[in-house]
Amino acid sequence: MVFSYQVIKFQTISFVQGTHWSQSVGEKGILYKSLKDPFSKIIIQSSNGSKKLYHVPKDRTVVVTNDIVHFLGELA
Repeated sequence: MVFSYQVIKFQTISFVQGTHWSQSVGEKGILYKSLKDPFSKIIIQSSNGSKKLYHVPKDRTVVVTNDIVHFLGELA
């Protein structure tokens, strides 16, 4: 399975099955960690209004800084 690095400017972020994410605050911004195997799901609405669903593998971290999301995952 190939995972690509994503940098996305966004307006809203939704965590599907929210119990499968942990949240913490780090130096780089807000960190969300995927806890579910094989992956958790994230929906990101970009600044142009389009929504995309991504799979984020277990133990990967999603970093949210200002309006940019950085993560390792794949488009669902």
